Amino acid sequence: MDDTTRALARRTAVEAATTAAAIAHEGFLAPRQITAKGHNDIVTEIDLAAEETICRALGAAFPADGILAEERGQSAGDSPYLWIIDPLDGTHNYANQLPFWCVSIARYNAETRQVELGVIADPLHGETYVAERGQGAELNGRPIQVSRITDMQQSIIGCDIGYAQTISARMLRTAVQVQPDVRRLRILGSAVLAMAYVACGRLDMFFHLHLQPWDLAAAWLLIEEAGGRCTNWRGEPTTLEDREIVAGPPALQHALIDRLLNLGEDSAS
Repeated sequence: MDDTTRALARRTAVEAATTAAAIAHEGFLAPRQITAKGHNDIVTEIDLAAEETICRALGAAFPADGILAEERGQSAGDSPYLWIIDPLDGTHNYANQLPFWCVSIARYNAETRQVELGVIADPLHGETYVAERGQGAELNGRPIQVSRITDMQQSIIGCDIGYAQTISARMLRTAVQVQPDVRRLRILGSAVLAMAYVACGRLDMFFHLHLQPWDLAAAWLLIEEAGGRCTNWRGEPTTLEDREIVAGPPALQHALIDRLLNLGEDSAS
């Protein structure tokens, strides 16, 4: 990808994310339509409006690229690039007017199997995170980095529970087992924004058993470009297909992986 295309991709993604985030921000405290789309999973009209805005902008600027969006699914393109979109991560928070949610956009190269660009917009706090592969990670234009804490006992870690009952049960058991080994454990309701907080050092680590590609893509790149490490629960490199993640500063992340493996097959496999 040449510099001109890279700059266009960044500019388009940032504009699309901030426009969608503004739509969500405007509707945050207003009455809304909530529709069930599966067990314990919902969608609002704001999710759909934000996603349409993003897809329209990306399609106009990069018509050859494919798109994978949470609500509309995947459409193939002629190029190796795939835009991965979460128009509103933390929909349950949003629907209940809990102020922890965001918009996420990533550009993924299917040939290299790498995320090249990630943008996360949090309009309630006026924050936009951007990462480009090999170029570092930023929050509102300023470089960010993961926590420098090396002692797991002093760490604050985040996780989320998920929708599938089997995953939720395993996550809850693991959270109970890990909690004594850290300073605090937080379940915040938006995996994407929690991982952005890892990238800027507000949370020291984050773990989850089963995230969707639109949850992982932008935040995964953001953490790595901020100096962090992301793997599955077995310590193998994270992939979009794998969907597991344990993320944080390398020393802490290694310690958490060891702890998860020591919990036994029932929790860590």
